[in-house]
Amino acid sequence: MRRFFFDPASRCGEQVTLTADESKHVTKVLRLKPGTEVELLDGLGRVFSGEICSTGKWVQVDITGILIDSQETLGHLRVLQAMLKGDKMDSVVQKCTELGVVEMVPFHSSRCQGKLNSSIAEKKHGRWQRIGLAACKQCFRPKPMSIVSPISINDALTRRAADSDSSLKLLFWEEERQVRLQDIEGIEGADSIEILLGPEGGISEEEVAQAKTNGWQTVSLGENVLRAETATVTAVSIVQFLSGRL
Repeated sequence: MRRFFFDPASRCGEQVTLTADESKHVTKVLRLKPGTEVELLDGLGRVFSGEICSTGKWVQVDITGILIDSQETLGHLRVLQAMLKGDKMDSVVQKCTELGVVEMVPFHSSRCQGKLNSSIAEKKHGRWQRIGLAACKQCFRPKPMSIVSPISINDALTRRAADSDSSLKLLFWEEERQVRLQDIEGIEGADSIEILLGPEGGISEEEVAQAKTNGWQTVSLGENVLRAETATVTAVSIVQFLSGRL
């Protein structure tokens, strides 16, 4: 059954109006007709059954029942990801959504290619949000991963998680040779974990030093040389497993 997100503010009684993008997808791409049964996600963790009652520029759907009232999240994992070149970030956003990451914070470091241009960053941010929503619908994740607009590495390193003052902060660094994930205490059952991964060229020693002064622990992913996007998916998967969320 097809799934669509809607803005809770658009709900009027037992009827919702889909966004322009979702309406276009219903009408122009899928060509669904009134009477088609669908599933509705409000982005807050609730899932409803519904039936399309009208199509066009703005698709309206009648809510016919509730499938999931809410989902409790066992702890939170945030990923601070250096900007990657090409479409690699698209893949990272998609996989992190599938793996249950709560929030992604893209950042620009000294070894990232190009500059942190605000207009380009805004376009990329919009694209990542669309990719994240599509991944949610495909893997039936009721609540989307939050994606922050790109920031500088300085802001990323000093940024405090909104819901926790005591996050476990892990920086995956290719120069770390001794400390591995199995050596880190407190992962299992941790309420809030943040992991940071660099760009293709890695994180500089100066940036690592700055991270350590802000409470980040460097950790290794082993001896294998991984592509940047592979390292992120690997790190997320292992941390989610060790923390009991996978």
